[in-house]
Amino acid sequence: MAMDLEEVESRIKVLEDDKTKLINEIKKNYGRIRYKKYEEKALEPFLKETEHVIIGPVRKQLRRLEFKIATQAYTPQIERKLVKEVKKVEEQLKELRAVEKARRKKKLVKQDIIDCENRITEIEGELKGMRSELKDLYGRLKTLRSGKRHGIVFGEKPDDMVSMEDIVIIEDTREKGKKEV
Repeated sequence: MAMDLEEVESRIKVLEDDKTKLINEIKKNYGRIRYKKYEEKALEPFLKETEHVIIGPVRKQLRRLEFKIATQAYTPQIERKLVKEVKKVEEQLKELRAVEKARRKKKLVKQDIIDCENRITEIEGELKGMRSELKDLYGRLKTLRSGKRHGIVFGEKPDDMVSMEDIVIIEDTREKGKKEV
């Protein structure tokens, strides 16, 4: 695949632009990782303080009470007592929602960090391929510019040019089978 000077230069420009975009994306991802690590660090004290809190039993208790009220007939007095109990359990659950929210947020923050790190790894692979191609293109560009300065044209020969093969019959005068010493 012979490329002329303009094609090489345009391909280099395209690759350089793509490379710049990818490098900016890496910077953006590193910034995001830094932010997420600060966020994770800010959540740590609260999570450490509330690590013993269990939310499941309170939620089960609320469901049990609501089911009991919905499925059985009680006297108004007993039902009022159960509704008060439900409200008390709902208040408990409301206080525990902050803990639940912080735990969920920590999971999401960790996942964001992992996603950013994976994307950076992908981009670095793409950049490695681009850099390799750019190295080849810069070498080819140097050769083409050097040849142009010295009056040499690389690539396919023009149609009006005649080769030596067209003019002269080339005969092989070497003898086969003899070794030269």
